[in-house]
Amino acid sequence: MTNTSATTRRTVTALMILLAVFGMALVLDAKPATAAASSDKLMLTWADGGGRLLIAGAGYRARDLVEVRLGSSPIQQARGDDNGRIEISVPDTLLAAGNSGTSIVLAGRSVSGTSRILISAIPPRAAARGPVDLLPWGLGAAALAALPLGLWLRRRSARQAGEAAPAGYRRRHAA
Repeated sequence: MTNTSATTRRTVTALMILLAVFGMALVLDAKPATAAASSDKLMLTWADGGGRLLIAGAGYRARDLVEVRLGSSPIQQARGDDNGRIEISVPDTLLAAGNSGTSIVLAGRSVSGTSRILISAIPPRAAARGPVDLLPWGLGAAALAALPLGLWLRRRSARQAGEAAPAGYRRRHAA
């Protein structure tokens, strides 16, 4: 009788753990209530090693023209897709006058017909490789250096233990 109840307890415990894991997966997948506000961002990223600036904005009228400006001077016009998303690739030659921090402005019409303007600053280009790029190589070198050191320390402790007892016996069973 005790074996049956122990088996039942284990089964119920496993089922509860499984339900908790699936419940957490559902909770973690839920989107917050403010997720709709993320379309109000103007995303600027460098591509091709700083040769092109990728500009992405959303919330514009579908297939409508949007003007892209560097500060107050116009760069180009772009037409949005069916969802009102604008994606533009601007070559570095058009941005020659603008340094890091100069504003990029997308001006057009929103879905409701009102004026929609998104503003962001040109991000700085990556100047060089940083220490984060070298971190995996440094960890690998430390691991390779630790392996022979560990083997040397193990041999050394085996020599000091002597021939009377097996290696490591005295250290583990010292009185």
